[in-house]
Amino acid sequence: MEHNLKINDLILLTIKRLGINGEGIGYYKRVAVFVDGAIPGEVVEVKIIGVEKRFAYGEITKFKTKSKDRIIPKAPKLMKAGLTLQHIKYEKQLEFKRDIIIDAFNRYYDGDVDKIKVYDMLGMDYPFEYRNKTQLPVRHDGDKVVVGQFEKNTNRVIYLDEYVEENKLVQKALKDILDYLTKAEIDIYNPRFRQGNLRYIIVRGFEETNEVQVTFVILEKEPRILNIFKKVINIENVKSVNYTINDDLKSIEIINSEVINLAGKEKIKGKLGKLDFEISPESFYQLNSKQTTVLYDQIVKAANIKGFESILDLYCGIGSIGLYLADKVVEVRGIDNNRKNINDAKEFAEMNNIDNAKFYFGEILPHLNKFEKEGYTPDVLIVDPPRKGMDIKLLNYLQKAKVRKIVYVSCNPSTLAKNVNHLQKSYHPKYIIPVDMFPNTPHIEAVCLLERR
Repeated sequence: MEHNLKINDLILLTIKRLGINGEGIGYYKRVAVFVDGAIPGEVVEVKIIGVEKRFAYGEITKFKTKSKDRIIPKAPKLMKAGLTLQHIKYEKQLEFKRDIIIDAFNRYYDGDVDKIKVYDMLGMDYPFEYRNKTQLPVRHDGDKVVVGQFEKNTNRVIYLDEYVEENKLVQKALKDILDYLTKAEIDIYNPRFRQGNLRYIIVRGFEETNEVQVTFVILEKEPRILNIFKKVINIENVKSVNYTINDDLKSIEIINSEVINLAGKEKIKGKLGKLDFEISPESFYQLNSKQTTVLYDQIVKAANIKGFESILDLYCGIGSIGLYLADKVVEVRGIDNNRKNINDAKEFAEMNNIDNAKFYFGEILPHLNKFEKEGYTPDVLIVDPPRKGMDIKLLNYLQKAKVRKIVYVSCNPSTLAKNVNHLQKSYHPKYIIPVDMFPNTPHIEAVCLLERR
C-alpha cells in the first residue's frame, strides 16, 4: 500500500520477522519497513533512509527493547557485507531461517502449508571457518596488498584483516599469498582511476586433502605479473596456480573467460565421504565441506533408497550427489549444461571405479525427451537448480512425467515455494528439512521431498 513516509522521518517500530536478506521487518501503519541489523521482537527507533512506493528502508537510531538473542558480532565489519546475522545467537538464527521457509510457502504456495512438515534446521557445531572457497576483490591500502568484501548494495570494498568465514587452510594460504604479493610489488587494479591489473583472488582449499588452488583474475595479460603468479606454487599447500582475464568492468561474473593453468596441476583433490574427486577452477562444488555430507545424507534419506532404484540427477554439476548415491542404487544419470562440470563428473566416477553412472552434457529437456523415447523413467528424480529455480518448461514437463518421487535441493526458499506450487496438482510436498550451509548469513539450503499424487 502507498504511504506518507519521507526520508529522515523518525518512527517507532516493532520488528516482526526477518526478510530473505536477513533484515528485520516491521510495519508502520501497515507499511513494511526493512531495517538492517534488527531482530524480531525488538522495539527500535528508526530513521527512514529509503522510500519506495509500497515500502521503506530504515536504520536503527535507538533501541527501546533489545532482544535477549542479540550478541556481539565476531566480525563487526562484515555486518555490512556477507555475515549479516552474526549479531544473533546461532541457535536463534536456525529458528529464524526455518521461519523464512514457512513465510515463503505462506506467500507463494496455494495449498495447505500446515500439511507440509518443516523440520528444525540442521546447524553446525561451530558456525565459522567453514568455507572451502573464497573469491575476493584485491586492493592496495597504501602499505600492503589486501582483500575485502563489497559492502551491501555498493561498490565499496570493506578491507579484511581476518577471515572468519574461510576454513583454516584457505585462511593461511590467503595470508601467505597477500604477503608475497606485497613483497613482489604486484600491480593492483584501482577502480577509481581505472589503472592496474590484478582484480580478484580466488582461493579454494580442501582440509581433507590439504590441497589449495589459486586463481588470479586480471585485466590484461602481462609477462611480469604472470611470472609473479607462477611463484605462488612455492607457498605451502598450494598445488594449482591459474589465471583468467576479465576486462569487462561491468560484468557481474568474476570468471567470464578461459582459465589458464600457470603452475602445478589444473585440478586439486577433495574428498566427499569415502569418495575422492578432483575439481577444476571453474567447476561448482558446495562451499561448506562439513555440511555437504549432512545435506547429502538428507537427500539419501528423502530418496528412501531400497537398492533397486534408478536415479536421475538434474543440474548435476560435477555429479557429486549422484555419485554419493551410486553404491546404493542400480543406475545414476546426471545432466548439466556446463561441459566442464560433465567432464569432471565423468572423471569423478572413473576415479572411484563407479561404473553405474553416466553423465550428459546439454540442456535438460532434450535429454529427458530422449530418455522417455527409450523407455527410461527414473524411480527418483533429484533436482538442484540455481537460485532462480527450475525452468518453466521443465516444470510443465514434470507435471506429466511418471516419476514417483522428486527430491528438490533448494538454495532459495521463494523459488522452492513457487516451483512446488506449480507442481502441486501432480506432486504433494511431504516435508522440508533445512540444512545450514552458510551460518551467520541469510542463505538457506533445504531438501524437499515431493511424491506423486
